Amino acid sequence: MSTLQTVVCAVLVLSGSGSVAAQTPLVPEQSTTGQVLEELVATQNFERSVSEYVVLHRFLETMVPPLRVTTDVGEIQGAVRALGMRIQSARATARQGDVITPEMTRMFRRRIETCLTPEEWKAVFADRARDEEDRPLKPPPLYVNMEWPAGVPFDYVPPQLLQSLPTLPKELQYRIIGRSLVLWDHHANLIVDFLPGAFVPTT
Repeated sequence: MSTLQTVVCAVLVLSGSGSVAAQTPLVPEQSTTGQVLEELVATQNFERSVSEYVVLHRFLETMVPPLRVTTDVGEIQGAVRALGMRIQSARATARQGDVITPEMTRMFRRRIETCLTPEEWKAVFADRARDEEDRPLKPPPLYVNMEWPAGVPFDYVPPQLLQSLPTLPKELQYRIIGRSLVLWDHHANLIVDFLPGAFVPTT
């Protein structure tokens, strides 16, 4: 029996018990149960999409020369770019929302809202608002399959956020660009998908 089936069976058992409370559940309990089921299904679909991407990534990785241990930055960048170009070609029709679906978007937003307080999020983004010369930072437009934008730093991602989101395989990382949550393939230096406006501005 799958995890989803187990949860559904448990819900049915509870709803069919003889107690008055079970026969007349409160609306908040129904809402919570629906949210749990939605998040479970969304996470399973997300993990399936991520797994499919990683299978493609690893297959295409066998078609490029393996990266040897070297201090030659140009050689490293060339190997990363070669893999990235193959993935871009294979995912030419990929669009925002293919991996981070609307259902997953709702779950991500809930997790973001609860993993840190508004004050803590404000402090996180205060450090990202300006560059080293104290000039306002304007995040670039994002699109699927683009390389990590030049000039955008690999800023700190709160561990509380990472702990609250589904675990990723070694090829992928969660990152933040502007107010967007980004799913980044750091082996190929490509944005796999992103959630625009994931982080609501705080005052």
